[in-house]
Amino acid sequence: MEKQLELTEMLEEKQVEKLNNSNIIKNISYDQTEILHNIGVLYNNGSDQFDADMTASSLGFYDKSRGYAYNIPAPKILMDVCPTRHDIIKLEKWGSLPLENESIHSLVIDLPFIVSPQNAPSVKAKKEGANMIFNRFSSYYPVDNLYLSYYHWLSEASRVLEENGICIFKCQSVISGGIRHNIEEFSFMAAQRLGLKMVDKFTLLAKARLISPKKYKAGQVHSRSYTSVFLVFVKSSKNKSKDFNYEALLNRCETEEKENYKNVVEK
Repeated sequence: MEKQLELTEMLEEKQVEKLNNSNIIKNISYDQTEILHNIGVLYNNGSDQFDADMTASSLGFYDKSRGYAYNIPAPKILMDVCPTRHDIIKLEKWGSLPLENESIHSLVIDLPFIVSPQNAPSVKAKKEGANMIFNRFSSYYPVDNLYLSYYHWLSEASRVLEENGICIFKCQSVISGGIRHNIEEFSFMAAQRLGLKMVDKFTLLAKARLISPKKYKAGQVHSRSYTSVFLVFVKSSKNKSKDFNYEALLNRCETEEKENYKNVVEK
Protein backbone atom coordinates (compact mmCIF):
# COMPACT_ATOMS: atom_id res chain seq x y z
CA MET A 1 0.00 0.00 0.00
CA GLU A 2 2.82 2.40 0.92
CA LYS A 3 4.70 1.58 -2.30
CA GLN A 4 1.54 2.28 -4.33
CA LEU A 5 1.16 5.67 -2.63
CA GLU A 6 4.81 6.50 -3.31
CA LEU A 7 4.39 5.54 -6.97
CA THR A 8 1.27 7.71 -7.27
CA GLU A 9 3.06 10.68 -5.72
CA MET A 10 6.02 10.23 -8.07
CA LEU A 11 3.72 10.16 -11.10
CA GLU A 12 1.93 13.31 -9.91
CA GLU A 13 5.27 15.06 -9.43
CA LYS A 14 6.36 14.09 -12.94
CA GLN A 15 3.08 15.46 -14.38
CA VAL A 16 3.65 18.76 -12.60
CA GLU A 17 7.24 18.89 -13.81
CA LYS A 18 6.07 18.55 -17.42
CA LEU A 19 4.18 21.83 -17.23
CA ASN A 20 6.08 24.86 -18.50
CA ASN A 21 5.45 28.24 -20.11
CA SER A 22 4.77 26.65 -23.47
CA ASN A 23 2.03 24.22 -22.43
CA ILE A 24 0.49 25.49 -19.19
CA ILE A 25 -3.08 26.82 -19.47
CA LYS A 26 -2.81 30.61 -19.42
CA ASN A 27 -5.42 33.19 -18.51
CA ILE A 28 -4.83 35.15 -21.75
CA SER A 29 -5.25 34.36 -25.43
CA TYR A 30 -5.81 35.99 -28.82
CA ASP A 31 -8.12 33.09 -29.76
CA GLN A 32 -11.48 32.65 -28.04
CA THR A 33 -11.70 28.99 -28.99
CA GLU A 34 -8.49 28.37 -27.05
CA ILE A 35 -10.16 29.95 -24.02
CA LEU A 36 -13.31 27.85 -24.45
CA HIS A 37 -11.20 24.72 -24.90
CA ASN A 38 -9.23 25.48 -21.75
CA ILE A 39 -12.40 26.13 -19.77
CA GLY A 40 -13.65 22.75 -20.94
CA VAL A 41 -10.43 21.06 -19.84
CA LEU A 42 -10.49 22.64 -16.39
CA TYR A 43 -14.19 22.88 -15.56
CA ASN A 44 -16.31 20.79 -17.97
CA ASN A 45 -14.92 17.33 -17.30
CA GLY A 46 -12.33 17.84 -20.03
CA SER A 47 -14.93 18.36 -22.76
CA ASP A 48 -15.34 21.17 -25.33
CA GLN A 49 -18.99 20.22 -25.69
CA PHE A 50 -21.16 22.57 -23.63
CA ASP A 51 -24.83 21.86 -23.00
CA ALA A 52 -26.37 25.16 -24.07
CA ASP A 53 -25.65 28.60 -25.50
CA MET A 54 -28.35 31.22 -24.91
CA THR A 55 -26.67 33.81 -27.18
CA ALA A 56 -25.90 31.53 -30.12
CA SER A 57 -26.29 34.36 -32.69
CA SER A 58 -24.43 33.28 -35.84
CA LEU A 59 -22.54 30.56 -33.93
CA GLY A 60 -19.31 32.55 -34.04
CA PHE A 61 -17.72 30.49 -31.27
CA TYR A 62 -18.30 27.29 -33.25
CA ASP A 63 -17.57 28.41 -36.84
CA LYS A 64 -14.83 26.13 -38.20
CA SER A 65 -14.34 28.34 -41.27
CA ARG A 66 -12.84 31.18 -39.23
CA GLY A 67 -9.52 29.45 -38.76
CA TYR A 68 -9.65 29.28 -34.97
CA ALA A 69 -7.16 27.17 -33.04
CA TYR A 70 -9.84 24.72 -31.86
CA ASN A 71 -13.02 23.37 -33.42
CA ILE A 72 -15.48 23.82 -30.55
CA PRO A 73 -18.62 21.74 -31.24
CA ALA A 74 -21.89 23.63 -31.14
CA PRO A 75 -23.80 23.05 -27.87
CA LYS A 76 -26.74 20.68 -27.85
CA ILE A 77 -29.21 23.49 -27.09
CA LEU A 78 -28.97 26.75 -29.08
CA MET A 79 -31.01 29.83 -28.11
CA ASP A 80 -31.04 33.56 -28.88
CA VAL A 81 -33.27 36.62 -28.64
CA CYS A 82 -32.60 37.17 -32.36
CA PRO A 83 -32.11 33.67 -33.84
CA THR A 84 -30.38 33.46 -37.21
CA ARG A 85 -31.20 29.82 -37.97
CA HIS A 86 -34.22 27.54 -37.74
CA ASP A 87 -32.53 25.32 -35.14
CA ILE A 88 -31.98 28.20 -32.69
CA ILE A 89 -34.76 28.56 -30.10
CA LYS A 90 -36.29 32.05 -29.93
CA LEU A 91 -36.00 33.74 -26.53
CA GLU A 92 -37.96 36.72 -25.27
CA LYS A 93 -35.76 39.64 -24.21
CA TRP A 94 -37.05 39.57 -20.62
CA GLY A 95 -38.34 36.00 -20.68
CA SER A 96 -37.09 32.73 -19.24
CA LEU A 97 -34.86 30.01 -20.61
CA PRO A 98 -37.00 27.10 -21.86
CA LEU A 99 -35.23 24.73 -19.50
CA GLU A 100 -36.21 22.99 -16.28
CA ASN A 101 -34.65 23.94 -12.96
CA GLU A 102 -31.20 22.38 -12.44
CA SER A 103 -31.40 20.57 -15.78
CA ILE A 104 -28.03 21.30 -17.45
CA HIS A 105 -24.37 21.28 -16.46
CA SER A 106 -22.94 24.04 -18.68
CA LEU A 107 -24.21 27.26 -20.24
CA VAL A 108 -22.50 29.83 -22.48
CA ILE A 109 -23.63 33.48 -22.36
CA ASP A 110 -22.27 36.36 -24.49
CA LEU A 111 -24.67 39.30 -24.06
CA PRO A 112 -24.52 42.57 -26.03
CA PHE A 113 -22.43 45.37 -24.49
CA ILE A 114 -23.30 48.32 -26.74
CA VAL A 115 -25.34 51.21 -25.29
CA SER A 116 -27.28 52.99 -28.03
CA PRO A 117 -30.95 53.65 -28.91
CA GLN A 118 -32.25 51.61 -31.83
CA ASN A 119 -34.00 54.66 -33.31
CA ALA A 120 -31.10 57.13 -33.07
CA PRO A 121 -30.99 59.46 -36.13
CA SER A 122 -27.51 58.28 -37.08
CA VAL A 123 -28.68 54.66 -36.99
CA LYS A 124 -31.77 55.38 -39.10
CA ALA A 125 -29.70 57.24 -41.67
CA LYS A 126 -27.56 54.14 -42.30
CA LYS A 127 -24.66 56.31 -43.39
CA GLU A 128 -21.73 54.33 -44.76
CA GLY A 129 -18.93 54.01 -42.21
CA ALA A 130 -21.11 55.23 -39.32
CA ASN A 131 -22.14 53.15 -36.28
CA MET A 132 -19.77 50.36 -37.24
CA ILE A 133 -19.73 48.81 -33.79
CA PHE A 134 -23.50 49.23 -33.31
CA ASN A 135 -24.20 47.50 -36.63
CA ARG A 136 -22.19 44.45 -35.62
CA PHE A 137 -23.88 43.92 -32.27
CA SER A 138 -27.26 44.36 -30.58
CA SER A 139 -27.58 47.17 -28.08
CA TYR A 140 -29.25 48.37 -24.88
CA TYR A 141 -30.86 51.72 -24.15
CA PRO A 142 -31.06 53.30 -21.66
CA VAL A 143 -27.92 51.96 -20.02
CA ASP A 144 -29.87 50.70 -16.98
CA ASN A 145 -31.37 48.05 -19.25
CA LEU A 146 -27.93 46.55 -19.79
CA TYR A 147 -27.43 45.98 -16.08
CA LEU A 148 -30.98 44.69 -15.64
CA SER A 149 -30.54 42.26 -18.53
CA TYR A 150 -27.21 40.96 -17.24
CA TYR A 151 -28.71 40.33 -13.80
CA HIS A 152 -31.80 38.67 -15.31
CA TRP A 153 -29.89 36.18 -17.44
CA LEU A 154 -27.42 35.38 -14.67
CA SER A 155 -30.45 34.65 -12.49
CA GLU A 156 -31.78 32.33 -15.18
CA ALA A 157 -28.37 30.65 -15.41
CA SER A 158 -28.42 30.01 -11.69
CA ARG A 159 -31.91 28.51 -11.99
CA VAL A 160 -31.20 26.04 -14.82
CA LEU A 161 -27.70 24.93 -13.80
CA GLU A 162 -27.35 21.81 -11.70
CA GLU A 163 -25.22 21.80 -8.57
CA ASN A 164 -21.58 22.38 -9.59
CA GLY A 165 -22.71 23.37 -13.08
CA ILE A 166 -20.75 26.08 -14.89
CA CYS A 167 -21.69 29.32 -16.64
CA ILE A 168 -19.19 30.70 -19.17
CA PHE A 169 -19.98 34.41 -19.23
CA LYS A 170 -18.25 36.59 -21.82
CA CYS A 171 -18.38 40.36 -21.24
CA GLN A 172 -16.38 43.58 -21.41
CA SER A 173 -16.49 46.95 -19.75
CA VAL A 174 -17.32 49.88 -22.03
CA ILE A 175 -17.25 53.65 -22.29
CA SER A 176 -20.63 55.19 -23.09
CA GLY A 177 -21.54 58.86 -22.94
CA GLY A 178 -18.09 59.61 -21.55
CA ILE A 179 -18.69 57.29 -18.59
CA ARG A 180 -16.95 53.99 -17.95
CA HIS A 181 -19.35 51.14 -17.23
CA ASN A 182 -17.63 48.43 -15.19
CA ILE A 183 -19.63 45.56 -16.61
CA GLU A 184 -17.10 42.88 -15.69
CA GLU A 185 -17.11 43.86 -12.02
CA PHE A 186 -20.91 44.23 -11.93
CA SER A 187 -21.33 40.78 -13.48
CA PHE A 188 -19.14 39.25 -10.77
CA MET A 189 -21.11 40.99 -8.00
CA ALA A 190 -24.47 40.00 -9.50
CA ALA A 191 -23.39 36.39 -9.97
CA GLN A 192 -22.16 36.10 -6.39
CA ARG A 193 -25.48 37.39 -5.05
CA LEU A 194 -27.28 34.80 -7.20
CA GLY A 195 -25.29 31.87 -5.85
CA LEU A 196 -22.70 31.63 -8.61
CA LYS A 197 -19.04 31.57 -7.56
CA MET A 198 -16.42 33.00 -9.91
CA VAL A 199 -13.68 30.39 -10.09
CA ASP A 200 -11.68 31.74 -13.03
CA LYS A 201 -11.23 34.61 -15.45
CA PHE A 202 -9.76 34.42 -18.95
CA THR A 203 -8.84 37.53 -20.92
CA LEU A 204 -9.26 37.64 -24.69
CA LEU A 205 -6.78 40.02 -26.32
CA ALA A 206 -7.42 41.81 -29.61
CA LYS A 207 -4.74 42.95 -32.06
CA ALA A 208 -7.13 45.49 -33.60
CA ARG A 209 -10.46 47.13 -32.77
CA LEU A 210 -13.06 49.07 -34.71
CA ILE A 211 -12.46 52.78 -34.18
CA SER A 212 -15.38 55.20 -34.44
CA PRO A 213 -14.16 58.50 -35.96
CA LYS A 214 -17.09 60.35 -34.37
CA LYS A 215 -16.17 59.22 -30.87
CA TYR A 216 -12.58 60.45 -31.17
CA LYS A 217 -13.06 63.60 -33.25
CA ALA A 218 -12.33 65.81 -30.21
CA GLY A 219 -9.41 63.67 -29.06
CA GLN A 220 -9.11 60.65 -26.78
CA VAL A 221 -10.25 60.82 -23.16
CA HIS A 222 -10.30 57.14 -22.15
CA SER A 223 -8.13 54.21 -23.20
CA ARG A 224 -9.62 52.06 -25.97
CA SER A 225 -10.25 48.57 -24.65
CA TYR A 226 -8.51 45.77 -26.50
CA THR A 227 -9.72 43.06 -24.14
CA SER A 228 -12.84 41.16 -23.20
CA VAL A 229 -13.16 38.49 -20.54
CA PHE A 230 -14.63 35.06 -20.05
CA LEU A 231 -15.79 34.73 -16.44
CA VAL A 232 -16.26 31.17 -15.23
CA PHE A 233 -19.01 30.81 -12.65
CA VAL A 234 -19.83 27.63 -10.74
CA LYS A 235 -23.18 27.09 -9.07
CA SER A 236 -22.63 25.89 -5.53
CA SER A 237 -24.94 25.87 -2.55
CA LYS A 238 -22.05 25.06 -0.20
CA ASN A 239 -19.86 27.75 1.29
CA LYS A 240 -16.31 26.77 2.08
CA SER A 241 -14.55 28.38 5.02
CA LYS A 242 -12.12 30.09 2.64
CA ASP A 243 -14.81 31.51 0.34
CA PHE A 244 -15.20 35.27 0.44
CA ASN A 245 -18.53 37.03 0.20
CA TYR A 246 -17.32 40.44 -0.85
CA GLU A 247 -20.46 42.32 0.12
CA ALA A 248 -20.23 40.87 3.64
CA LEU A 249 -16.51 41.59 3.69
CA LEU A 250 -17.12 45.25 2.86
CA ASN A 251 -19.65 45.46 5.68
CA ARG A 252 -17.03 44.13 8.06
CA CYS A 253 -14.43 46.58 6.71
CA GLU A 254 -16.76 49.49 7.51
CA THR A 255 -17.41 48.16 11.02
CA GLU A 256 -13.72 47.57 11.78
CA GLU A 257 -12.81 51.03 10.47
CA LYS A 258 -15.34 52.67 12.78
CA GLU A 259 -14.04 50.64 15.73
CA ASN A 260 -10.36 51.31 14.94
CA TYR A 261 -9.74 47.62 14.19
CA LYS A 262 -9.74 46.72 17.88
CA ASN A 263 -11.46 43.40 17.14
CA VAL A 264 -8.92 42.28 14.54
CA VAL A 265 -6.98 39.21 15.64
CA GLU A 266 -3.57 38.47 14.13
CA LYS A 267 -2.21 34.93 14.23
